Amino acid sequence: MKKFQIPLMKKFKKTAIVVVCAVALAAIPPVSNVSATSMQEAQDSKNEAEGNKKDAQNVLDGLQERQNQLISDVEVLDKQVSDIQTKITAKEEEEDQLNTEIDDTKKKLAEAQVDEDNQYAAMMKRIQYLYENGEVEYIDTLMSSASFTDMLNKSEYVEQISSYDQKQLNALIQTRQDIQDYEATLEKDLKEVESVKADLETEKDNLNTTITEKNNKIAEYSKDIDAQTAMVEQYQKEIDAADAEMAAIQKRLDEQRAAQQQSGGSSGSSEPQYYTPSGGSYMWPATQGSRISSYFGPRSSPTAGASSNHKGIDIPCPTGSDIVASAAGTVVVSQYSSSAGYYIMIDHGNGVSTVYMHNSQLVVSVGQSVEQGQVIAKAGSTGYSTGSHCHFGVMINGSYVNPLDYL
Repeated sequence: MKKFQIPLMKKFKKTAIVVVCAVALAAIPPVSNVSATSMQEAQDSKNEAEGNKKDAQNVLDGLQERQNQLISDVEVLDKQVSDIQTKITAKEEEEDQLNTEIDDTKKKLAEAQVDEDNQYAAMMKRIQYLYENGEVEYIDTLMSSASFTDMLNKSEYVEQISSYDQKQLNALIQTRQDIQDYEATLEKDLKEVESVKADLETEKDNLNTTITEKNNKIAEYSKDIDAQTAMVEQYQKEIDAADAEMAAIQKRLDEQRAAQQQSGGSSGSSEPQYYTPSGGSYMWPATQGSRISSYFGPRSSPTAGASSNHKGIDIPCPTGSDIVASAAGTVVVSQYSSSAGYYIMIDHGNGVSTVYMHNSQLVVSVGQSVEQGQVIAKAGSTGYSTGSHCHFGVMINGSYVNPLDYL
């Protein structure tokens, strides 16, 4: 228990001093309801700000989640655009190759046409010669043969010349036709490549349009996120202001209690002496729990919303089991909080307060005086909690200290 000093008359004996102190303390009236109500109002303001902050944080988390999803979508779309561009580049290369082959084919076709024309002209000259000279020239050629065998050879030679001309002409015509067919095939392939390329370009344009729309939406979310972040920060300022107000109220309560102690315990002596009683320890608050699951100070947050700088100790205990006042005092908070759940704060005077959080039920109210060991609540797991337990904290002049120093 925090030590305190009481002025006593120098002429009193030590035993008398103890009696006078006890009577004086018993005569001190409880903290006024006005101060307790002010503390409750400050706590209400803090609870409201905490609730608003939680709602704003939920909205902020939702905005950030949707923005992150859009960013992920854009990354996927960018990859698709990159893949399509690779395909377009491949089609452009294929298009260039086909155009080159078509140009080469056109040249070959022109050359084949020249060969065909030349062959046709030569054949026509020979036909014209035979036509102009008639059968006489042909008969003279045969009659000038030295022998029958020679005559047969000359006859066969003339026929071979005629057949050769026809074969050559037919071959050249076929070559030209083959080249034309190949050119037609190339032209068809080129159109298919151009069609696929056009489709890819359209798909790429559509994807880029979608990316632009999503990027615009991301920018809108950024503005909303900035505004929502500012709102969360504003609510945090309100929470901090409420904490400061509660600390100021606690200070006024302490000053009032000190004034009451001085008024009720002074004997009027101008030469006081100070006595520091040995006192007693604060009572363990959980009647059915003796283990500590989380100590005072830094820790890993056990659940979302829970503090990583623990401002008390956690005592596991069954739901509905009794939670008692660690020391006598006045209830200044009996309230529900989104983080602390159903909780109680008791002012013990001299700047000392205790808190009992995460209860399932509260059985005392603001302004009520309680005795050490009196049942004030039923254990539970409300607020930011992972299981039924009593969070027990000790505050000195508005600042949390290690409860184990007082138990």
